[in-house]
Amino acid sequence: MPPSEDHAEDNGALHSLEPSPAIDILLPSKEQFGPANAGAVSTVVHDLVTASRTPDCFHVYGAPVDRPFEQVTFTGMAPRHAWLHGKNIGLANAYLHQLRGRPLPDLVEVHSRCQVASHIKAKRPELNVALYLHNDPRDMKGSRTTAERKRLLHDMSAVICVSDYIRGCFLDGLDVPASLASKVLTARNGVDRWLAAPVTKTPMVLFVGRMVPEKGILEFSQALAEVLQDYPEWSVVIVGARQFETSKPGSYENRVAEALAPLGARASLTGFLPLDTVKGLQQEAAIIGCPSIWQEPLGKTGLEALAAGSALLTTRRGGIPEVAEGRAHIVDEPSPEAFGDALKKLIGDDDYRAGLQQTAWDDFPFTATAMANAADRIRSEAIKGTRSLGK
Repeated sequence: MPPSEDHAEDNGALHSLEPSPAIDILLPSKEQFGPANAGAVSTVVHDLVTASRTPDCFHVYGAPVDRPFEQVTFTGMAPRHAWLHGKNIGLANAYLHQLRGRPLPDLVEVHSRCQVASHIKAKRPELNVALYLHNDPRDMKGSRTTAERKRLLHDMSAVICVSDYIRGCFLDGLDVPASLASKVLTARNGVDRWLAAPVTKTPMVLFVGRMVPEKGILEFSQALAEVLQDYPEWSVVIVGARQFETSKPGSYENRVAEALAPLGARASLTGFLPLDTVKGLQQEAAIIGCPSIWQEPLGKTGLEALAAGSALLTTRRGGIPEVAEGRAHIVDEPSPEAFGDALKKLIGDDDYRAGLQQTAWDDFPFTATAMANAADRIRSEAIKGTRSLGK
């Protein structure tokens, strides 16, 4: 999508504020803000900053890393008194220590740690604090109960959610005025398209993601092992965060490997791969599976599949339909049988598969720039609201 289209509704964003604001972003303690080992939150934050029209507004704080992302201002901090409060509150205390003796930022944006956002606001009530949610807050420390979420809603200048599904999770059970509910807004996840034009696909099914049960890879692998017996020209590549050959007998990774064993050399289980290698596989794969069986907030792998112009096979879980509806083959109730039926349709019907590939390429509004613009508009309103109060 051309930049002019991405910025078409960008009139109220950060670049319109005078003076230019200062925004501090605080990561979870487990995140590694660098290209070697970046987690999901770090990659989203990197894209939020680099795709913003005002990247110089941001300063990211997190755990120390040997080689942080380039083009982003970053400070690594060791948690303070982690033995007493835990690493996340320890990192928050290290950040608060950093604030001593310097001008306060216009906004402190805490990512994916509700208890940290509350802690910072309690320690420094004069700070303008926003919470950026990447997961269901009902399962997170500091926001599991309606009382905790009401308190967050009162204390935060904004609650930014990666999908409408996560926004609904935060507001679930909250009987609050519309003026408060309006502080909970969506900046839907996005990714940059790295291809200038569609490329020729190969008969390959690809999965990229963590090797954990909620991702549905075992059920997907069971379906692949059965269906691909009838399609000998097709192969499957599983890219995960761990090396399958070192997995223990009986482990989840080992069960996946055993499920795919009937395919022999046509099934590749690669473990972790560098980002550039993964992108090469994504643009090559005719079909990419994102078979989540849990309520996925909105994973990037499905977005990357669409960006690569591949046929996406995914599930009606969490925030996935917000981007997949009309652009992918969606399984309503995940199971090996349902995945098998979907694979038979996608592999056996060349026109259907090609149509999904074309739709994925032609209809892709989920860019990193669109994500950054949405987040910047929310931040801008939060900052303007505080400035108008003279804080």
